[in-house]
Amino acid sequence: MTAEDLGSVGNTPAGDILTSRKVYMVTMVQPSPGAPNGFEEKYNAYWQAVERHLSQLEAKAGVVVRIFAEGVIGRGDDAMLMVQQSNPGAHSLARQRISAGAVFEEFEDTDLFGQVIDWGRCLQSGLINRTVADEIQAKYTEAADKRIEHLQTRLAEGILESEAALLLSGDPNIAIPDGVEKFVVSPPELDELQRWVQEANEAIRQQMAEEQARAAAGQPPAGPQAANDQNDDGDAGSKLWTPGS
Repeated sequence: MTAEDLGSVGNTPAGDILTSRKVYMVTMVQPSPGAPNGFEEKYNAYWQAVERHLSQLEAKAGVVVRIFAEGVIGRGDDAMLMVQQSNPGAHSLARQRISAGAVFEEFEDTDLFGQVIDWGRCLQSGLINRTVADEIQAKYTEAADKRIEHLQTRLAEGILESEAALLLSGDPNIAIPDGVEKFVVSPPELDELQRWVQEANEAIRQQMAEEQARAAAGQPPAGPQAANDQNDDGDAGSKLWTPGS
């Protein structure tokens, strides 16, 4: 939770907080099985910190009674199973609230979500015709706008008076409906994880540049591991990664 969040809770009368409609925003950091050593430790530290900070916020502003998650299809047990299979950290956070009586609500519209994914894939397919590219871009934008409108409607209609909801989102700037207070749970561990990812990728880029320079000079790779990486990965871009890739 940021300093601003703590301050806003502390400066607002307790009665106002408890009787308002609230959303606790948590960034959905994804696991990355193929990440370099060290990522899993940072990933686990982040979700543990979120649990601590969210619990503190619940004690002041109200416990979570509803859970919404971007990119998750279905509700209840189906939604929990999807999160369990894709993100252990987020699943643990949600499970604690479900055990205390919270409900995992349906958030995404299956058709709209699928349209956004598929149109996005089309845009990334290396189109060469401007007319086709513009048409696909228009379709993507239309589907994305409709999806955002749907998500806002789900929050506006799904959170009742005095209720607090947990929103797991890949975008901390997602629009929240009028009349719903927004609290961003962003512990220092999130910044630490993001810096670690940047530094890890920079180290990979530097290593690849050195290997390419050696290859251009007709020199062998710097060591056995470099040779293995070159053989296994093929091109330079395949070695870069982001959480969830």
